[in-house]
Amino acid sequence: MSRLLLAVVLFSRCLYAYAPSCRPNLRGLVAVRAESEDHAEQIKKLNDVFYGDTTAAGPDGVSATIADPLADLPLWRVQWNALPGERQVYNVHVPHYTALFEKLVRGPKPWYFGHVLLPGGSVNLRDPQYALPDGPAATTLGTVMECLAVERRTDGCLVVVSQGVGRFRVQDVKRTLPHDVVDAAWVLDAKEGDAQAWREFEYGPGGVKLSSTAIEVAELAPLRLDRAPETQSVVVETLVDEPLTDVASEDVEQRVWDAVVVDCGLLEKILLADGTPPEQAKIRLGAGLLALKPAAAPDAWPSERRRLRLSFAVPAALGLVDVAEGRQDLLETTSTSDRLAQVERALTRRAAHLRGILSQKLQKKRQE
Repeated sequence: MSRLLLAVVLFSRCLYAYAPSCRPNLRGLVAVRAESEDHAEQIKKLNDVFYGDTTAAGPDGVSATIADPLADLPLWRVQWNALPGERQVYNVHVPHYTALFEKLVRGPKPWYFGHVLLPGGSVNLRDPQYALPDGPAATTLGTVMECLAVERRTDGCLVVVSQGVGRFRVQDVKRTLPHDVVDAAWVLDAKEGDAQAWREFEYGPGGVKLSSTAIEVAELAPLRLDRAPETQSVVVETLVDEPLTDVASEDVEQRVWDAVVVDCGLLEKILLADGTPPEQAKIRLGAGLLALKPAAAPDAWPSERRRLRLSFAVPAALGLVDVAEGRQDLLETTSTSDRLAQVERALTRRAAHLRGILSQKLQKKRQE
């Protein structure tokens, strides 16, 4: 503990000791930039001393397979949720979470951590009401995130790009300082199938550009077609229920896609009513979402797994539900068909709201 406190103190002194001054001439600006880069390098060296250098890995940067990646899972507890398949960009500035990611990226890949909803954020970390695993207000089900890239800023902050790769539930707490570390278990839908076999295929690392001057991140994790499993485990289900379940799932899946088309059409009409040029008013769905259409998805990909991705991808890509409670309901649901029905209802509610906005705009336009 004393070693950790010493590192945090030294780190804080490095941060506050830096106060670059603005200079009017080009030579001065170059000097300040060089000074900033030197400062960032000093911070990195200090962290290397405390956390250790990056763990040795193979030529592709991946270490030997970890038997249970959730047995020692660090938690990122914040006041919003993440969904499986969704990409998020974090601006990490508090010391306990910079420590989390500095240590994480020096370990073996995949760089997994847990994203858990905590109302109020870090201010409630030590509130007994939110203490894991048994606090009466504590959220124990969250999203397993994979850290894809980290950029260190000259002010000591970290920019972290991550994506959800599944759900987990906290089983036990191993440590609470400087951040929570837990033993967790994967949470699966009722008929999800072999999630582990398909994880690399469903959550690819592409579509990320992170540097000191640019952040370009695809909104959804892309499919990685070269990582489809060669063999699949055989799942035996009752012959009586199977056809009925498939028909029901296909039906709600199609209704969700139909509702997405309505949603995009209403948004376009609203933009046109505001005077937006037709070409700029067009709503184009992202490639990550379009890849989940039945006709676009690879034949070998089980339909239940495609629908599972869709049930999270639509609310993530369209900003469909509240970032806290509404998303938590989606995470807690363990039936893909039920979750798709939730998404359909959310789209229907938003369509009614958008029609109201469109009606007001058209009425105002007629009165002008």
